[in-house]
Amino acid sequence: MTSEPGSGGDIMKTRTLAQPAGAPNSFSLTGEKHFGSGSGITSFMITTAKVAQDAAPSMFFMDMRDMPWDGSKGVTLAAEWDGHGMSATQSHAFHFNGVEATQMAWPGGVAQSSPAAAQLGACMFTSVVVGVMESALAYARSKLQPRKDGLRSFERVEWARAVNEVWTILQIHEGMVAAVESGAGGVAASARGKAIVAELAEVCLARMSKVVGGSSFSRSAPLGQWGQDVRALGFLRPPWGLAFDQLYDLSWKD
Repeated sequence: MTSEPGSGGDIMKTRTLAQPAGAPNSFSLTGEKHFGSGSGITSFMITTAKVAQDAAPSMFFMDMRDMPWDGSKGVTLAAEWDGHGMSATQSHAFHFNGVEATQMAWPGGVAQSSPAAAQLGACMFTSVVVGVMESALAYARSKLQPRKDGLRSFERVEWARAVNEVWTILQIHEGMVAAVESGAGGVAASARGKAIVAELAEVCLARMSKVVGGSSFSRSAPLGQWGQDVRALGFLRPPWGLAFDQLYDLSWKD
């Protein structure tokens, strides 16, 4: 739970404050957080905050087991998650007011871990999109198989394009993981791969929906919801603005 309103997705712009709470590495945190994915499900949450004398934020973890959201222990639910996509993630927004947290024993850990964390995060988010696209392709194929010989020319072309796009997405994901595992070029490969997959998946799902037909956007069919999911996964974490700031910088380093 690191994102904050107004930060543009950049955790180095964290404004949440951490005050020493007596015991070693024990702090109380005060500030605003949103996109707290897994709220109410996870036992612990990692977050960021700034200790008064430090120039950069530090990492903390909070014990969220049986944590009330009514402010009685420093955590108040500010807004329930109501995203059009990623609806099951419970990415609620919270106000912290003196919530107990433990500082991780890694001075400067946020800045030092960012390159590795960015690669891991990009691969994880992309893997979700890959899973969605594999499921979408299987679903669309099951709907089209009985009438494949009667598809119109436009539908045949769009279907072939959709299959090609899913294949491309799978290759990009494999390339991202290979680059990260090799330890060479992982930052650039993961950032580029995540952006390309996000854009391609959104286009591909729209293409599948055109071929399957108007019923694909009913609440009883998954393609419409999956379209919102991949769109949300694309422009969140990092937001497109921050993502392309990074991609622009990387474009001059090859």
